[in-house]
Amino acid sequence: MQGVRLALLRAVVSMAALSALSCHRAELPILPVGGGFTLTDHNGGRFELSSLRGKAALIFFGYTSCPDACPTTLSKLASVYRRLGDDAKQVKTLYISVDPERDTPAVLKADLASFHVDALGLTGTKPEIDKVVALYGASYEIIPTPNSAAKYTVAHSTSLYGIDRAGRTRILFSYDATVEEIVTGLRSILASRVE
Repeated sequence: MQGVRLALLRAVVSMAALSALSCHRAELPILPVGGGFTLTDHNGGRFELSSLRGKAALIFFGYTSCPDACPTTLSKLASVYRRLGDDAKQVKTLYISVDPERDTPAVLKADLASFHVDALGLTGTKPEIDKVVALYGASYEIIPTPNSAAKYTVAHSTSLYGIDRAGRTRILFSYDATVEEIVTGLRSILASRVE
């Protein structure tokens, strides 16, 4: 039942945000998900979302062994950064691993080096990650695969969270969002007031 509620919330907030974009309203809604957190970055240091104040951010949850959604998202974001031009300097991508057992800071750093995105890989203990996952209304599940070398896979939500310069979630992009939709959304986030 909680999964149905989360899916409904995502649909409603995505429609509200896209409606604001299509009507060319200057202000986007502040969505009821997200907030501050602290995790370990891919350089081994502690990272706090508040350290990005003044920059917009894109947050997504995944893992480096993901066979499809994560590399597709990172490739799409590389196109987004190219399309943003100079505005790309005002946007940071946060790739939060839901597989802390395998995704060490060094593994995250090596994986992100394959993509042309201003991204920071984040990991932590399972309780730290679970707290951030809950904060953003995301989800993941470890699925054992005893007959494979990997021993397990991870099913995870694929939404992309658009965060404004004050750390508030303003747009929830679906996995199917186009490069143009993400660029338009980010430009709206960059143009929105910070109080």
